[in-house]
Amino acid sequence: MWTPEESQRIVQIATETVPGIKTFSLPYGLQVEKGPDAAQIVSHSQSLVQKVQHEAQEAATHSWAAFSSLAWLWPVRGLVYSVTHPNIILSVRQALLKSLLTSIIIFAFLAFFTFIPQMAILAIFTGPLAPLIALVVVGAESLLLISFFARALFLEPALSHVFDATLLSRGQTQLIAQGKTRTESSAARSVGSALVKPLQAFSKDGMVRYLLTLPLNMIPAVGTVLFLLYNGHTSGPGWHSRYFQLKGFSKDQRAAFVENRRAEYTAFGMATLLFNFIPLIGLLFSFTNTVGAALWAAQMEAQANIIDNQVDSKKKAQ
Repeated sequence: MWTPEESQRIVQIATETVPGIKTFSLPYGLQVEKGPDAAQIVSHSQSLVQKVQHEAQEAATHSWAAFSSLAWLWPVRGLVYSVTHPNIILSVRQALLKSLLTSIIIFAFLAFFTFIPQMAILAIFTGPLAPLIALVVVGAESLLLISFFARALFLEPALSHVFDATLLSRGQTQLIAQGKTRTESSAARSVGSALVKPLQAFSKDGMVRYLLTLPLNMIPAVGTVLFLLYNGHTSGPGWHSRYFQLKGFSKDQRAAFVENRRAEYTAFGMATLLFNFIPLIGLLFSFTNTVGAALWAAQMEAQANIIDNQVDSKKKAQ
C-alpha cells in the first residue's frame, strides 16, 4: 500500500503525462482492506497511460510523415485530370448517375433525421465547431451506409474500368496487357481481387473499427484529424488493389509494398475520405479519387521502368 507521499507523486506523474486528466484517490486508510487490488489497478492505469502516450507520439510522427509525403495531392490531381480528360469518367456514366442518386438519397436521409441531434451532442464537447464536425460525422455515416448498397453492386467494377482507362491514357499499355494475361491464366483468382476497393475498410472488422472511431470526432480540435488519420491508414491501400492485381503481387509482396509507403497511403486515404465526406456528391469523388490512384500507380510504374532500364544498361556495359 502506498504512503500519502507516494500517492501524491503518482497523481503528479499522471497530470504531467496527460495534462487535464481527472484523477480519483481514496483517502489514506480506506485502502487497507483492498490495498493489493488497488495497487494492481493503479499499476495497470500507469501502463495504460504510458501506452496511450507512446501511441500518440507515433500518431504525431506518422501524421507529419503523411503530410510531408504530398501523396494527399493525388486525389486533387485526379480531379483535375478527370476534368481535362472527361472521356474517362463518362465511359462509366451509368454508374456515375447511380452513385450520385445513391449519395444524395442516403445523405439527405441522415441529415434530416440525425444532423441536429448529433450537432446538439457535439456542441457539448466541441462548442462552436459542432455544426462543421456534425457535417463530417453525417458524411462518415453516409459513407458507411453506401458501402452496403453501392460497393459490390455497381461501384467497384466501374472504378476498376476507370483505373485501367487512366493507366492506358498514361501509356501503361504493357502493364494492363500483362496484368490481364496473368489474370486469365490464373483460374483460381477470384474476380473480386481484381477490383478497386475504395470502401475496403468496410469489411466486417473494418466496420467495427470505423464505428468505434466515430466518437473521436467529439474530441475538440484534434478528434476529427485522428479519425481521418486512423481510417486513412486502413483504407488507403485499397485504392491500389487493382494495381497490385495487375502486378501479380502475392499477399506478402503487397504487404511489403504498402509498408514501405505507409505514410503515403495514409495521406492518400485521408484525402479521399475528405472528398467522400462532401455532402450529397461525396460518392462521385470515388471516381476522381480512382483516377488519382491510377495516376500515382502510373508514376511509380514509370519510375520503376527507368530504374530497371538503368540497371540493364549497366549490365550490358559490363
